[in-house]
Amino acid sequence: MRAAPWIGTLPPMHPFRRVIALFASVTLLALPSCGSLGLLSSTSGEFVSDEQPHQLEPSLTTRLFDYEDNNTADIVLSDLDEATLADASAWEHANGQVIHARMFVQPRPGRTPIEKTACTVTLRYIVLAGEGEFGIYAGGGFLIPDGAPDGNRFSGSIHNATLRLVSATPGFKDLIGSGTLGLDFRARRDEDTVRRATRNADFLAFGALPTEANPLLVNED
Repeated sequence: MRAAPWIGTLPPMHPFRRVIALFASVTLLALPSCGSLGLLSSTSGEFVSDEQPHQLEPSLTTRLFDYEDNNTADIVLSDLDEATLADASAWEHANGQVIHARMFVQPRPGRTPIEKTACTVTLRYIVLAGEGEFGIYAGGGFLIPDGAPDGNRFSGSIHNATLRLVSATPGFKDLIGSGTLGLDFRARRDEDTVRRATRNADFLAFGALPTEANPLLVNED
């Protein structure tokens, strides 16, 4: 990530401000890069292949969630509209991408490890290719929420999520294999659409062929 060039001439910096600036610089250097954190806009994400020179960058115009408690929430992000997400028959002919993220623990400072190996969210990334063809990538990552998912709005960011293709229809063309996903999101609560969309994802998983050495991943509900 390249920093924007300075424009004009800056005035001399007060010694105290120099200390603050130095502290901020050291803090930023200690953090992972923006590419690793996946700090993108609230309407898009990036799924980059680890195996091939390809990546998926969906425009996530539909962003919904529902929650069971402060630690458990389902987030559905997609470039499909809500009516299509809720209609199982529409998925067969749709071309689009659906991300289902399930947060199973809310990170707490001093209690939850914040590192690349930590996992607080499971993910399914579904690519609908039309004519009944699709592929399902699944894995996990680290979700840092901006607050508890106990209202009408929920936002946060998913970091260092690793996914791989776990099941697909025979005609699906896999361009990713395995890869890394990062995104920011701001979602509104919609219990009915989230329930229908996640159920539709389960039906797809049951109808697809698992890839070698990978089980089908579905909700138990």
